[in-house]
Amino acid sequence: MKVYEQEQKRGISIRKIMEGFKAKRVTLFFSIIFLLLSFFLAQVVLFEASVPFFLPLWALVNLRFQRFVPWTVAGAILGSFTLGFGQVIIHAMQALLFPFYQNRFIRKIPLPLYVLIDVVCIQIVWQFVSYGGEIPVSIWLAIGYEGILSLFMTIFLFQLFLPFPDLLHKRWTGERMGAALLIGALVLTGMSSYIFGYVSIPLMAAHLVIAVSAAIGGVQLATVVAVLSGTILSISKLSFSGMIAVYAVTGFLAGLHKPFGRLWQAFSMLGATFFFILYDRTLPLDSVYIGSLVIASLLFFMVPSAWIKQLKDQLYPDTTSVLLRRQKWMTEKVNHQLQEFQHFVDFITRFISEKFDSKALRKDEKTVPLPICRSCFQYEKCWGEKSNGMPVLIKEWEDQPKKSRMQTENRIQYKCVKPIQVMHELKEKEAKQQLTYELQHGKKMFALKLKDMGNHMSGLMSNLENNITMYSSHEEVIKEKFQQANIPFFQIDVLNIEIGQMEIVCCLPIEARAKMVGERLIVPLLYDLLNEPFEITAMKEIHHPYEHIQLTCKSSVRFQLTHDVYTSSSKNTIYSGDAHAVFPLHPGLMAVILSDGMGNDLEAHRESRRVMQFMRECLNKKMDPETTMHTLHYMMSLQNDNDSYATVDLALIDLQKGELWSWKAGSMSTYLIRGNEMRKIESKHVPFGFLPTFSIEARKMDIKDGDVLVMLSDGVFSGNTTVEKQEQYYQKILQDPTMNAERFVKMLEQTYSLPGDDRTVIFMHVEHVVPEWSLFTPRQTAKHQERMVH
Repeated sequence: MKVYEQEQKRGISIRKIMEGFKAKRVTLFFSIIFLLLSFFLAQVVLFEASVPFFLPLWALVNLRFQRFVPWTVAGAILGSFTLGFGQVIIHAMQALLFPFYQNRFIRKIPLPLYVLIDVVCIQIVWQFVSYGGEIPVSIWLAIGYEGILSLFMTIFLFQLFLPFPDLLHKRWTGERMGAALLIGALVLTGMSSYIFGYVSIPLMAAHLVIAVSAAIGGVQLATVVAVLSGTILSISKLSFSGMIAVYAVTGFLAGLHKPFGRLWQAFSMLGATFFFILYDRTLPLDSVYIGSLVIASLLFFMVPSAWIKQLKDQLYPDTTSVLLRRQKWMTEKVNHQLQEFQHFVDFITRFISEKFDSKALRKDEKTVPLPICRSCFQYEKCWGEKSNGMPVLIKEWEDQPKKSRMQTENRIQYKCVKPIQVMHELKEKEAKQQLTYELQHGKKMFALKLKDMGNHMSGLMSNLENNITMYSSHEEVIKEKFQQANIPFFQIDVLNIEIGQMEIVCCLPIEARAKMVGERLIVPLLYDLLNEPFEITAMKEIHHPYEHIQLTCKSSVRFQLTHDVYTSSSKNTIYSGDAHAVFPLHPGLMAVILSDGMGNDLEAHRESRRVMQFMRECLNKKMDPETTMHTLHYMMSLQNDNDSYATVDLALIDLQKGELWSWKAGSMSTYLIRGNEMRKIESKHVPFGFLPTFSIEARKMDIKDGDVLVMLSDGVFSGNTTVEKQEQYYQKILQDPTMNAERFVKMLEQTYSLPGDDRTVIFMHVEHVVPEWSLFTPRQTAKHQERMVH
């Protein structure tokens, strides 16, 4: 048993070591890279005098990779000692002069130019002391060469080593590839003394890179790499410029035989070497060169094909699949939005079409007595069982054209005692009926135009379905804003862009004060950019694949709403003239609708339901609330005399900003209870469709933690008591924290004589949202003892 426990503990310790290594492997890899670079670049010698490449690397590490400064210093010291103690002092003086670049005035100078100035100034001082004030012309030229080379080296290093995480994930461009080849060739010149038997490390590495380049890019890439490598290596020797041709032909033949496989590529490289051995015996194509070439060919066979494929994808990416994925994503998104719009158009069309069916447009088969006739003392004589033919004359007058009514009007005048009033009402009825027909036609045209618009958009998107390749990234916009605000970052990922539930992850440098930067800079910047309040929900330190701080920002929903609804009909039927709906438009915005149809019969029930359904559909389709109210009034104003009307009470509760927006059309007041104080929002507008003209205004109120909102219909008000006294009673009983909608109505029924009408009460409680990750947890006793006073 003890042996098993010891083996288990040993397995756990080994697993922890492996996990720690995986978390730190990227950091360890780049530590070794900068150690080797600083070691070899510190001892590069060009033109037998210039050693210019330590300071550019030092500038790169100080500005972009400060965590690798110790490794760079160690490699630079070791590399400088190989050239002598004086070179160590020169590099140290150059490094000590570089921090002045942080000065605000000096920082206006481009970095490569400042590196040139640093190198030249230190060398002038050093050579001036060494030669006693008389510097030879050759030394002046060497100083100039060193300054120019350091300028270009700075540009190449910053082109190659991008900031994290672009250094790991960004695709390789031609410029970056050229910088990598140039720096690699210069590193090889610093390794010229590393020869083991018949193998030279720099020659072997150069030929291996040429072979891999030929397998990746063919003739073009292999020739470029070979010429560049041969040029750098030949310049470092000064006397063997003919080697440039050897490298060029080697790369050309290797790329030319790419279609035939790696074996032919290796033989072609060897063939180029043997050709130049026979052509020019003065070239240094000795046994070391041939041995290095053979070892490079053998290593080339060992390179996995997956590595070559991955490098090829980086240098020559296939954009076809990316464009197809973007096209598919965009097509699906547009089709989804188009389907929603089409559904909305169909709903509007059906809603309007209900008003102009054939039954509604058909004339009444039975003639109805006019209002003036009902008040006449001869009503029974004209409209009773022994009628004198007045209904037939009126029906005949309505069916005849205007030019043929003269005779019928004379007959009506002969039988009627109030002919002038009757003719006036007949003409008014005819004008109203004609206006109704015109309005019904306008409604039909409006519905048809909506349907045509949907069909047009559907056809247009189907034509563009195969040609959409546009793609916009929210990450790019946020990155641009971060750069303008000088906020250091590695990566930004937008996980969700929906209103009320946005989620953005920011990867910041581990040296940054992430909490302070996030609260003071990032959160306000995201609010200005996306018009959405944010909060920091998580912040953790990540070590894989590189060390950084991961900051998660989500939409801030400060409040939560709980509601309770009580509704009843006047006749205890399954239908009620009141209709209500409480639903979220998004996690940060709640909509509450209460509609009261005129009356308490089935028609009032249908009318209030139609109003509520229309408003809910419009709000879900992102229509502006005020536009929704005006549109609904337009629909309701086109009804006939036998149609009913409906009140509307719309409330939008912003749970992010803590605001209540209210639109009312003939509804009862909305009450906000806050402590001992009660506020109300009154309706100053008539119900929908009641008058030809209509105007509505929105009322805004701030909400706080602990507020109680009450929306109700007119069925809970008594006609025997003034509204002011009833509201005082509301304020009194609503102080009870255990009050709910049903209990509220029962207490009113016991206190007042309520009318026999439909009753609906929506009870809402507003509370602060306490995040799950909050460090503060109040004691249970404190929750009941303490109470916030506003």
